[in-house]
Amino acid sequence: MSKKQWHHRVERPDFFSSVGHFDGFIASGLDKKEDFGYNIAMKNFETFKQSYQIKLNPQQEEAVARTKGQSLLLAVPGSGKTTVIIYRIAYMLKVEQIDPGEILTLTFSRMGARDLKGRYTKLFGEAQAETLHFSTIHSFALGVIRHYERSYRRRAHTVLGNTTPVIRELYRQLFQEHPGEIELSEICQRIGFCKNMMLTAAEIKLLPTLEVDFLQIYDAYESHKLKEQLMDFDDILKYAWGLLKKYPEMLAFFQNKYPYIHLDEAQDTSKIQFKIIELLTGETGNLFMVGDEDQSIYGFRGAFPESLLAFKETWPQGEVLLMETNYRSTRQIVDKANAFIKLNHERYQKEMAVPNSNEFTGVPIAREWVKSSEAQYQLIIEAIKREGKEIAVLYRNNESAIPLVDLLDEAGIAYHIKEHSPQFFGHFLIKDIRLFYEFAVNPGDMDLFTQVYYKMDAAISRETINQLGQLIKPKANAFDALITISGERAWQVKRLKDLKAGFKKLKNAPPQKGILMILDDLGYRSYLNFRISSGQSEENIEQKLAVLKILGGRVPNFPEFFDKLEVLAEKLQEPQARKAKMPRVTLSTLHSSKGLEFEKVFIIDATEGQIPNVSNTLEDAKAYAEEVRLFYVGATRAKQELIFLCVKHREKDIKPSPFISYLIDGLPRKKSPAEKMAPRLRESFGSQHVKWQDYHAGQVGGSTMDLSAYQNGTVITHQRFGAGTILTRNGDIASIHFDAAGEKKMNLAVCLENGVIK
Repeated sequence: MSKKQWHHRVERPDFFSSVGHFDGFIASGLDKKEDFGYNIAMKNFETFKQSYQIKLNPQQEEAVARTKGQSLLLAVPGSGKTTVIIYRIAYMLKVEQIDPGEILTLTFSRMGARDLKGRYTKLFGEAQAETLHFSTIHSFALGVIRHYERSYRRRAHTVLGNTTPVIRELYRQLFQEHPGEIELSEICQRIGFCKNMMLTAAEIKLLPTLEVDFLQIYDAYESHKLKEQLMDFDDILKYAWGLLKKYPEMLAFFQNKYPYIHLDEAQDTSKIQFKIIELLTGETGNLFMVGDEDQSIYGFRGAFPESLLAFKETWPQGEVLLMETNYRSTRQIVDKANAFIKLNHERYQKEMAVPNSNEFTGVPIAREWVKSSEAQYQLIIEAIKREGKEIAVLYRNNESAIPLVDLLDEAGIAYHIKEHSPQFFGHFLIKDIRLFYEFAVNPGDMDLFTQVYYKMDAAISRETINQLGQLIKPKANAFDALITISGERAWQVKRLKDLKAGFKKLKNAPPQKGILMILDDLGYRSYLNFRISSGQSEENIEQKLAVLKILGGRVPNFPEFFDKLEVLAEKLQEPQARKAKMPRVTLSTLHSSKGLEFEKVFIIDATEGQIPNVSNTLEDAKAYAEEVRLFYVGATRAKQELIFLCVKHREKDIKPSPFISYLIDGLPRKKSPAEKMAPRLRESFGSQHVKWQDYHAGQVGGSTMDLSAYQNGTVITHQRFGAGTILTRNGDIASIHFDAAGEKKMNLAVCLENGVIK
C-alpha cells in the first residue's frame, strides 16, 4: 500500500468517530503532513532491537516476532506481557511494514486500553500511538452495531446506561418491598454473568438461590427492555455477535479491516466475548492472545478460561507460546507460588522461575500468628511506621479494610484503596443494630418496636402487634403491655421479661458487648439464620459482624460507635486523589490487586471458609480451582516480602486458610488406598503445630532467659532473614541489621525460646 493510499484509509470516516466517547476507544486519523517513519523499513529483528535498545529473553523474542497465524501467549506473573504487546506492535509497523489501521488491540477494561496506549506513547511517541486502535471489546461491539445502523438504515435499541434503577423498580413491583443495595448488586452481577456465559433459562435455574426468585426478575427485566427497545451493557456483546453471524458481508468488512488482532488479558474474556473474537479471526486470521489461565479470577463476572484451554481445538494450526520468567518476585516467592498453582490440574504446564542471573533468593514467606483480629491491624500499623517500604495489605472482602482505615487515619498515615465498595455501611445488619439500640433507649416507641419485634425470636405475631397498638399507653414499655396480653402462656411471658431486661442492659452496654447481647440475648441470631436459609451468605454476614465488633471495641458507647461508622463511610467515599498523592500503603481486595506489585505484601483474614469458600469436591471443582488461582494472584503481587497474618482464635473454631500451609509447607500428599478407607481426618500440614514466630518487637512477661551473650555486634542467624548483626539491645528488645532484609526490631527472648534465632 502506498503512503497516499494509507493516508486515504485512516482519514476516511468510519464507525470509530461515533463511539470514541463511549469508553475510551482510541481511534484517530493522521491529520498532519509529517513522515513518522513508517515507510522506513527495519532490515530485520536485530536491527529493530538495536535501534530501540530493546532487551528481550528468547521466549519474549519469539512472541514478538510471530505475527502470522494464531498465537496464545501464556505469561506468568511479572513476565512482562505488556512490554511484549507494545514491542510486538512496533515490530509489526517498523519491520513488517503493516498498516497501523489494520491492527486492532482489544483489552478487558478501559484502564487496560488507556495503559497500553500510554505505554506505547512513552516508548514510540504520541504520533504513532494515535494511529493505532486500542479498545475494550464492549466498545468494539458497539462500533459493530453503529456500522450496522448506517449500512442497513436501521436503528438498534437504545443503550441503557444504568440498570440499577430499572432492577430496583421491577423488584419493588414483583416482591412488594424495596431491595437493599447489596441485594441489588448481587442481582445485577448475576444478570451480567448469565449474559456473558450465554446461559439458557434451564441453566439459570441451576444457579445458587438468592433471597428472591432470580429467574422471575430476570425475565421481567428482559421483557421490560424488549418493550422499551433498550439494551444493557452486556446486550451490546450479544447484539454484535448476532449481527456478525447474520450478515456475512458485515463480518467480512471487519475481517478485512482488521486482519491483525491482539487480545490482552485473555483469561478475563467471557464466553460471548470469545465468540466474537472467534468470528473475527476465522480459520486463517492473525490473532495474538495474551493471558494466563492461572490468573483467571473473574468467574463471577463470566470470565471463561476454558477458551484458553481449548485454543488448539479452536485453531489447530495455532501455536501456544510461553513466558515463564518472573522478573518481579524473589526466588523464595516464585518457587513456592510455582509449586502451589499445581494444586490445579486443568492448566497448561508452565514452570515459573526467576532469571538465571538472579542469585538473590530473598526471605522466606512468613506465617505470623497474632492473638486477635485487632492485633493484626495494630501489627500492620507498627510495620508501616517502622519501615519505608512500599506496602500493600490484601484481603478477600472489602470489609477487612475498614478497621485498618480507621487506624491509618488516626495515625495520619497516607493510604490508597483500590476500588473500595461502600455497600458495607448500608447493610441491613448495621440498620438493625441501630434499631435495637434506639429501641433500648426508647422502649415506648411503637414505630421502632414494629421494626424489630419479628427479629427477637419471641413468637410475636402481627395480630398481637395490632392489638398492642390499641392497648398501649403513650410512652409505656411495649413489653409490659405484651406481658399482659400473653396471659397464661408462661414460656412467652418469661421470654418477654428476659427481653425487657436485656434491652434495659443494652442501653448502657459498650458496643462490642452490646452487639453480642443483640445476637444472643435478644434473639437476633435466629433472624440472621432465617436470612441465611433464604439465600444470604453466612460467611458474608459473619465477616461484617466481625468488623462491627472490632470497631465497637474502640469506643465506649453506642452513640460514638454510630458516629465512627458515619465518619468512616464518608472517608471511604472520598476521591482517592484527595487522600494521598504518595501513599505509603495500598489496601486492596485480592481480586483488585491483579496487575499490581509491591515490595512488601500482608495478606489478612485468609481463613478457612473464606479462602477457599468452597470444598474440593467434584461438584465444586470449578469454583475451587478459581479459589486456588485467586490465592496465587495475591501471593505473586509481592516483590520481596510476603506475610500472612493468622489469628489464634480461642473461642471460635476458625483456622487459617489451608492454602497458606500448601504454599509455605508444600501441597498435600496423595492418600494411599488404605488412608482413603480410613475415617476422613483434617490434614493440618503442620499449621496447628507451628511455633509462635514473633518477628517484631513485643512484650514477654516474666522472661528469665539469659541474654548476656547477645550484645552489640553479636552476629546471629535468623531462620527467615538469615545472617544479622545486633546493633543495639534494650532488655529483651534488639535492633538487628540483616543483609537480606535491613534493620528489624525483635524480641530476643521470644525468638530464642522458639528457635527462630541461633
